[in-house]
Formats: sequence, C-alpha cells, structure tokens
Amino acid sequence: MKPNYIEYRLGSQSAYVRADKLSEIRRIDVIVFDCDGVLIDISESYVKAVAETTRFLVEAFTGRTLPESLFDGALNSAYKQRGGFNNDWTLAYALVMRVLAESPEAGSINRLALESLNCPDVYGRYKFIKENGVDAKIDFAGLHGKLMDFSRVLDETGGESVDAQLLPELEGVKRALSHPGDVGESMVSTMFEEFFLGATLFQETFQTPAKFNESPVGYVENEKVVIADKALDWLEALIGGPRFGIASGSLANTARHVLGGILSRFHPAAQVWHDDVAAAERETGGSLHKPSPYSLLRASEPFRPYNRVLYVGDTMADKLMAENAGEGFLFAGVFGCVAAKEETKSALLEAGSAMVLTSVNQLPTVLRLLK
Repeated sequence: MKPNYIEYRLGSQSAYVRADKLSEIRRIDVIVFDCDGVLIDISESYVKAVAETTRFLVEAFTGRTLPESLFDGALNSAYKQRGGFNNDWTLAYALVMRVLAESPEAGSINRLALESLNCPDVYGRYKFIKENGVDAKIDFAGLHGKLMDFSRVLDETGGESVDAQLLPELEGVKRALSHPGDVGESMVSTMFEEFFLGATLFQETFQTPAKFNESPVGYVENEKVVIADKALDWLEALIGGPRFGIASGSLANTARHVLGGILSRFHPAAQVWHDDVAAAERETGGSLHKPSPYSLLRASEPFRPYNRVLYVGDTMADKLMAENAGEGFLFAGVFGCVAAKEETKSALLEAGSAMVLTSVNQLPTVLRLLK
C-alpha cells in the first residue's frame, strides 16, 4: 500500500512527509547528506559526462555517432531509480553495452574487443579499437525506447545485472572496458573522469595526464553549491549542534573543488567519499559501495549515541542504503537538482521515503514545523 503523505506548501514549492513517520522524524539528531544532487546541483554535469563517455566508446567500436538527444533526463532517471546505478561509471557501462548489443555486428565488435586486450593499457586499447573499428549498423530509431526497456530488467546489483543480460555475447567488450575498475584500470571510469573533471583537475586528482580529453575544464564546472550556510545554521539549532556528515559516491577532490569552504561545516571524521569506500573494499574484498550501508554507518559513527539519523539523497541507491543501515535510519529524497525532476519525485514517493523535498534547503523549515 502506498504510504500517506502530508504535503506542505513552502512558497512555490512543496515538501512531502510520511504521516506514519512523524514521531521518528521528531527524534532526528544526526543528518548525513549525499553530495551530488543534494548539496550540489548536478543537472548540467553528470548526465553530460555519461553521454560523452557513451558516445565516444560507441563511436570507437562502430564508427557511429549517437545523437545527443538520446541522453535525456528521463533516460538517466530510469537507470538511477533501479538502485544499482548511483555510480555514473556503471551507468555509462550499461548504456555502452546495451547499444553495442543492439548492432547486428555485435559478434565482430566482441572479437575486436578481445584483440585489443593485447594492448598494455586503457589508452592503447582505445586507440586500437578506434583504428580498427567495425563498420557496424545501429538503428537509432527506437533506440531510446530500447534503452528505457533495458533499465526495467536491471536491479540494485547494477553492473552485475547488466552482465546477466548481455554476457557471454559481449564478454570481450566487458574485458576491454575493464568494468568495474578504477581510473587508470577501466576505460569507462578513466574516460568519464577526464570528461567530467577536465584535463587540469583530472591531473591534479589522479596525478597523471589526461589523454582522452585535452580540454582543461570539464563538466564539473557547471555544478553549483545548493546548500545554504543559513540552512545549516537552522539545522544546527534544531538537532543540537553541527551533527552533520557526508556519505557520497563522489571523489573527495571533486567535492572539495565544488563545495569549497562550506565543507568545513561537516565533521571531518564523518565525511566518507568514493576514495574511502574503495580503500575499504581493497582491504575487505567485499562490495561496500551503495546500496551497501557502509558509508552511511561510518559517517554516523562520530555522533554516537544518536536517536535517529536522517540520510538525505536523490537516488534509489540512496534510499536502499538507508534501509540497509537498519533501525534508527530515515531517508529524505531530494529531486530539485537532478535532470528528470518529476520522474525522480514520483519514484521517491512511490518508494516510501520518509520525506520528499524539492530542495535540501527546505529541510530546516520542515523539521521546525514537525518539532
């Protein structure tokens, strides 16, 4: 049964609160935030980096250039709401694999990918693929609908669910792309970060020069800080001090670049980034990225003992992470800073989020009304 929501009109925007969660919401004394789409407006950055990465890789394999109009907000939202595509490297991987599978020459594409494995690194592999690309056909008519349909058979396992659908036919492509893998290991993550960060910030972040993208600036420069200092002031008064953390799939250096001085408002020991989770995974050998609760639990740890922890995110992976954290954790979904606002809003309500907000800056007003 769909939960009952109370709608609050806050100026021209609305906020929604689950009626059966009011008593728990009043007990919130720690707030942990996702970064991208919550603290930062990413509507003009990540979607474009995913599109650029997908277009470059498909063109290298096939010689065909995908239309920019293919990558709209609805497509992005469809994958984000499956729960396994919080990481945009995985989203780009899913789109590349599905588009290549659509080609009648998929077998030849796979053989080319296997041949590229003789090259020692991702840049050499890409160059070999581009120079020897298959003259492949891709029917652009109806491709958007096919990608949307593909999202519906995927789940919170993300890349694993992609592989379950498309392997072994594209096993060689998967190996050539080296997904999953970090920057420098995977063609997908390396290319994505070069387009997203730009050559200058990429070299600063990874201590290696960019080779896929020579432009000094990337799509990250389109991002804007959303969270207001005044909103954090009000939240401090409501929950008993600066009890704020961050659990984000963003790279730490990227976040620092965009957030600037406002990052000092968040407890240093309660900031958990992609880099931290990847390091923990190397130690444990397990999968700790969202929707695993690892980063949320770690970000909450400095504030023990606590009554209720609110996690504020914008995707289904964020919602699942809060659920997986167990009793004492609530989820607030924010939809105003993503590419497909209405689709995201509907999905967050349908999933039963404790709160659904247009902007993170509505949070202090809603908490004040409830408390």
